Amino acid sequence: MGQIQIIMEGMTASGKSTIVQLLSERLGFDIMPEEFRDQYDLLSRFHHDRRWAFPMQLNFLVTRFSQYMCASESDNYIMDRSLFGDKIYATLYYKQGYFRDSQFGCYLTLYDALLKGAKPPHLLILVHCPFEEIMRRIHARGREDEVAAGEGYWRALYNAYAPFLDFLKLEVEIPNFLVLDLSDPSFIRTPSRVEHFLAQVKAFFPNREERSGLKN
Repeated sequence: MGQIQIIMEGMTASGKSTIVQLLSERLGFDIMPEEFRDQYDLLSRFHHDRRWAFPMQLNFLVTRFSQYMCASESDNYIMDRSLFGDKIYATLYYKQGYFRDSQFGCYLTLYDALLKGAKPPHLLILVHCPFEEIMRRIHARGREDEVAAGEGYWRALYNAYAPFLDFLKLEVEIPNFLVLDLSDPSFIRTPSRVEHFLAQVKAFFPNREERSGLKN
């Protein structure tokens, strides 16, 4: 079995996918994108009716584990989110009453079993962005189910993500962490800041050759 090189974690609309694309283009990683749609469109159903929380989250967990195992067959993958952050969502939904006790217990049993089969990544990058900027981006990109979820939902999820690194260190032995502040939307268009970030990442991968410039 190989090892996933980088996992990108963070709030919805925090800029994860932009950074994943940057690292792929500049450092040559293969991308395992986040899958957030399924044949039953559970995410959309959940945002309109919280009773769909349990089947939606189980589907996410199993899908993320499947992707994780697939990406683990190589030593060149970067993932946009993974099963390690999945418990953040499930715990929040349980606290908000969307899961019954028995459902949360079922989720935890499956999560713990799957976690035992997942080799930690070489590096985890946590993307941070202020809540106000998160909401601006959600409204700017205009995905109907995200907007319909409401500011209260996103505020609760944002607060749940706040202690993510401490939470994760209790769950998984990941050797390397990096926190990236993407509060400024002009980050990706500022060469000096991009180069500084790439240098930070390359320090964890000293043998990886960097490609010059971004693709058009």
